Amino acid sequence: MRILDDRVAVDTTDEGQRLRVTGSGAGTERDLPSTFWIIALEQDYDDVVLHAADGRAVRATGDQLASRGLTIPPELDPDYEAHMDAELVELPLLPAADADDPALTAPLHDRYLGTITFDPVDGVAAYDVATPLGPVSVRFWGCGHERVTALLPLVHHILHHLPQVLGAAVELLWQWGANDADTPELHERFSASFGVRSVSVYHCGAFAVELSDDQAVFAESFLDGYWPAIHFLPNGQPVFVTIEC
Repeated sequence: MRILDDRVAVDTTDEGQRLRVTGSGAGTERDLPSTFWIIALEQDYDDVVLHAADGRAVRATGDQLASRGLTIPPELDPDYEAHMDAELVELPLLPAADADDPALTAPLHDRYLGTITFDPVDGVAAYDVATPLGPVSVRFWGCGHERVTALLPLVHHILHHLPQVLGAAVELLWQWGANDADTPELHERFSASFGVRSVSVYHCGAFAVELSDDQAVFAESFLDGYWPAIHFLPNGQPVFVTIEC
């Protein structure tokens, strides 16, 4: 284990390395890619510098290091290590309460999404974005200005084709929870029961859609206050389901 102070530590095991950080809020942990093998931690004023074996270094604040992105599980993402590496080296570009660069929190304006806010607490998001299914919120995880800008063409495509995305999401959800007692009539009703409440975009271009309960069917399948999210690879393939609250 390498420990800088009570905020930052790197645990090394047979499975790899894991970064543990305590920022302004609760502590977080993240797996580290083997391509960025940390050999030293350094304190530089209020920043922490991660030194990798290949000579690269990442300088970030405690809150930037503690930020949590979204990842596709490694068994489903053939480029998992490369995606983790790319997100790690861009941590210094994230808005954070302990970062003093005003450019990190400046809003970004897009012709489709409108104003995208970069808030140290609420994250990077656009709200009430018009889509063929009605207004939705769009949230970017682990992304600063440059990465959001690079992802905008993909996000435009997702939103433009949101009815097809919703259809694929609901079909995976059906398969995830189906049993032998289900009927074609139930499948048809289920498939027409959902809307989209939000879209979450990963740093790597993968994304998730959180479903809304347009026909009041959640009570049949989920506890009160819970809803499903369906996660997609960057190529648009839905791959797994999580339950959010």
